[in-house]
Amino acid sequence: MALPLAVMALVAIAALVACGFAGAVLAQRIGRSAAYAVQAAAAADAGAALVIGDWSTHGLDLLVAGDSAVLPRVPLPAGASYQATVRRLNGELFLVRAEGVRSDAAGGTLARREVGIVVRPADSAAAGAVTPLAHRAWEAR
Repeated sequence: MALPLAVMALVAIAALVACGFAGAVLAQRIGRSAAYAVQAAAAADAGAALVIGDWSTHGLDLLVAGDSAVLPRVPLPAGASYQATVRRLNGELFLVRAEGVRSDAAGGTLARREVGIVVRPADSAAAGAVTPLAHRAWEAR
């Protein structure tokens, strides 16, 4: 009678340990995925800021309304990169869209985030400068 009871207790303890281990592995994966998402979002933000900062070097003022310019993918440290696309919406507005990607060593995508900023030519005398419009929020329904 004691042996079956001891075996049952060991099985129950093993099941508790297995569930605890599975929960710990899941929490680790969730944390790692969140870190990759943050790195991808930071790459997208950096890409948009760098494109706006180097506006005149890309010749983006020469776009006509409706045209887009896809800039080359730029690698960043820690496996992140960004690729920006600039679309001229009309004579006064541009949409800067940057996609940030966090990749693994083999080049597989771990996380991807996108940001978009609407900009217009700056009022200053600096040729080729743009300024972002005030922050606006859109809600998809």
